[in-house]
This record gives sequence, structure tokens and C-alpha cells, in this order.
Amino acid sequence: MPSITHFEIYKPAEPCSYTGEKLREIMDKVISETLTPDGKELNLKGYCVGPNGMTIISRDERVAKVRRFNCGGNRIGNEGVKLLAESELFSKVNWLELGGNDIGPEGLRALVNSKTLLKVKSLNLYRNAIKDEGAIIFANENQLEKIEDLDLAQNEIGDEGILALSQSKKLPDLVSIALDNNFSSTEGKEEAKVGPNFKKLQSLNL
Repeated sequence: MPSITHFEIYKPAEPCSYTGEKLREIMDKVISETLTPDGKELNLKGYCVGPNGMTIISRDERVAKVRRFNCGGNRIGNEGVKLLAESELFSKVNWLELGGNDIGPEGLRALVNSKTLLKVKSLNLYRNAIKDEGAIIFANENQLEKIEDLDLAQNEIGDEGILALSQSKKLPDLVSIALDNNFSSTEGKEEAKVGPNFKKLQSLNL
């Protein structure tokens, strides 16, 4: 359970806007509260650390052993996901939750071209704003080739993006993908189902 400190810090006000020494103090407490004793799991879900918080977290040596990183609902945006993608401290992460973070095509490009997140097998980007542009970037540029489980639900992706993903050769280990609650048409979904990247999957949710 979150501590009392959690509730004091993350009132409905605007916690994401802290800067300077106050920000460092808060992030230190957040990491202390949410990092497991063995250092292998960091659960920041809903803490609203924002891009400013990611500036601190991505430089904190305590996260260097993290395998499972839940960063859902933190409004880190494109700026924050770039910091995550570039931080060598996250090189051991194999399970990454980034749902609800205001990530658009620009942030998606930084993520899928990351040189440090190459061990990621499970990636959740539910409820962002990747759109067709981001889906096409994913399909054409992805370097995170160990991804097996991918969630892109509720990302404003239309037919163009879903079809690009269904044809992609950049997701060789993909087993499961979720693309529900996007903007694709019935016809687009039917065409995507028979794409070479989708017809091999164990789980396909359109």
C-alpha cells in the first residue's frame, strides 16, 4: 500500500510541475517507496512523476537492477520517454508499462530506437497518442526486436497504422498484440488480420 507520504505528495494539485530541490526530495522518497528490496521491480504507477521526475529517476543508480518497470499514468510525455530510452540504467528492463503517459509519435520514435532497452519483451503503451504516424514508425524503425507482448490499445491508430504493423518485419518475436479501441475500420481490421506479422500471432486483439 502507498504510504501516507504518497498521499501528501500526490494530491490532485499538480505534482508533475515540481522542480529543483523539492523535486529531488520527492523523487528520492518515491523511489525508496516503490523499489523492491532486491532492486528488480520499480512500480511508479499513478505517481504522476512527469518529465521533471523522469530527469531524476533516469539518473538514480538505485534503478540499475530493475527488470520490471511500471511507469503507467505518470504523464512523462515525449520528453520523459526520451530520458527513459536514453538512460543506460534501464538496460536490464524486460517488462515495461508506459500506459497513460501522453506519448506521441516523437516519443515513440525515441523509444523504439533505444539502444538501452533491448531486453524488453513486454511493452504496454495503452492509452497514449501514438496515432498512425507512431504506428508506422514502430513498424519501420523498431530496434526492440525481443518484444513478444505489445499493447497499443486506445492510441488513435487508424487503418494506415494497423496495416503497417501487420506487415512489419521489425517485430520478429511478437506473440501477442492488442490494438483494440483505436480508429481502424472493419475493413482495415480484416485486412490486417492476414498480414504476415499478424497471422502468425497467438493473440491478436483488434
